[in-house]
Amino acid sequence: NKKPPQALSSVVDYLPRTRERQLQYAHDDPSTNLVVIGVDEAGRGPLAGPVVAAAAIVPTNIAGIIDSKKITKEEERERLYEELVASPGIRYAVAIVNAQRIDEINILQATLEGMRMAVEGVMNIDGGGRSEKLKEDNVASAERKELSYVITGGVNTTTTPSKSSTNNNSSSSYQALIDGNKIPLSMPCPSESLTKGDGREYSIGAASILAKVTRDRLMHEYDVKYPEYNLSRHKGYGTAAHMSAVREFGASPIHRRTFAPLKHMEIDEDGKIVG
Repeated sequence: NKKPPQALSSVVDYLPRTRERQLQYAHDDPSTNLVVIGVDEAGRGPLAGPVVAAAAIVPTNIAGIIDSKKITKEEERERLYEELVASPGIRYAVAIVNAQRIDEINILQATLEGMRMAVEGVMNIDGGGRSEKLKEDNVASAERKELSYVITGGVNTTTTPSKSSTNNNSSSSYQALIDGNKIPLSMPCPSESLTKGDGREYSIGAASILAKVTRDRLMHEYDVKYPEYNLSRHKGYGTAAHMSAVREFGASPIHRRTFAPLKHMEIDEDGKIVG
């Protein structure tokens, strides 16, 4: 017999799995395990760089997994990222949607598109953490020219699988928990949105860290390509120093032309501001 979800301790060092456990408890198909996918994004607001969406299945509880926006030290996010991607049974996918695509379809649609791509990516990984992607195509890089792409990862579990594990002999069905108040169209599995879910639900908090660290690493790479903007410092956000650099040097290929104040400026083919 199923046991109802247990009450949470008043003191925890990682986010709870409240909704995940409720969904698994309510799952009434004995032939499948319900696997919950956490989904979040990073980089909706910046003036430059991609928006990044992550989808994660994380069976292991890891101390420190909270909303990445509340982890102020980049080194701490990096540490948690490395612990996450090495944790037993993890499967994850990260979608990178570049500035040109954002300008084509707007930031909201680009974010939702990235979320759908990430969920599709994680569902296409087998139970051992393998996907069909070639190694050279499975790296987030500032050198990649695609408008959008997905990277995936996962680790074989070394522990005995449990009912909630993703690595077992039973088939799995999926449910996505998405941070925010919108659900992308054409999702490959049942999905629900959770407002402020990155601070409420473990799997979303894990996805938040994967998305944030992936984007930060890309912005460090872009800083090498476009050092005049000091992208490593502000990660593309429209700080006073960033805007001063834009006025002096114009817009780089990773600047979002549809974002203010760039959308109010006349920019030539080389990115120079001419009016």
